[in-house]
Amino acid sequence: MPPKKTLSEREKELQSLLTTPAGREELRQLDSRYHAASGRVRPARSSVITYILVHEREQGLICS
Repeated sequence: MPPKKTLSEREKELQSLLTTPAGREELRQLDSRYHAASGRVRPARSSVITYILVHEREQGLICS
């Protein structure tokens, strides 16, 4: 199992995905997959990155 990433490391990684169409598609897929897993809809004012970070932190995938 790979080591957990810090919140800031993961945030930078996700932000870098915004720069390419393929990266934006990857973010959209993560959003969709995490929505299906949790059943929670991303709040309208929340960014997709924040939604992903919250989900991953709740699942123990990110360390503080």
